[in-house]
Amino acid sequence: MNVRKLAVQGGAGLGGAILMAGAMWLHAYQPKVEARMLDPIRTGGGVGEEVASSAFTVRVEQVVVARSLAPDSVLDDKPPVGTDGVYVVVRLRGMSRDEPVQLRSAALETPGGHVFQPVQRPLARQPPQPTLQPMIWTDAALVFELPKNRLAGAHLVVGTGGLLPQLSSAVDVDLGLSASRAAELVRKAPERYEPEVGT
Repeated sequence: MNVRKLAVQGGAGLGGAILMAGAMWLHAYQPKVEARMLDPIRTGGGVGEEVASSAFTVRVEQVVVARSLAPDSVLDDKPPVGTDGVYVVVRLRGMSRDEPVQLRSAALETPGGHVFQPVQRPLARQPPQPTLQPMIWTDAALVFELPKNRLAGAHLVVGTGGLLPQLSSAVDVDLGLSASRAAELVRKAPERYEPEVGT
């Protein structure tokens, strides 16, 4: 009886070990699914162009690089909110097609596969989250924080997001930041920038 119980337990343990080894092998050698296959279909464009997806249209008006952001205070005695890198403020206008749309996904993508999400600094002034309305242009600003050497070649990717990203809308805007243009923006970057009013 004990021999049979021992054999069953040993077999179960051996079977579990084989299954675990197989799962690890599959994880290591499974065919790689391209991440782009799960991304929404993107519509591309550049700064100053109206870039339209199936649900909304966006036009990037300006790209500002700042060394620090203005504090979230009406008093001038608060220090600016700095960073080890730079803040990139993308000012844009947007309009939805049929119904109000929130841009739930936004990112700066830079060469080398680096992706930066909008930054939320509690002590800094923050622009409101935009909701795009049908047939009405809405002003918006997105604030990102990234290292100075990652600025060149950046693209803004904004979309509606959702549970099924491959079925959502997104636009990809080339910000026109060559290496020389990025270096110039970093060199002239202002302090205490106020993203919500663009000063």
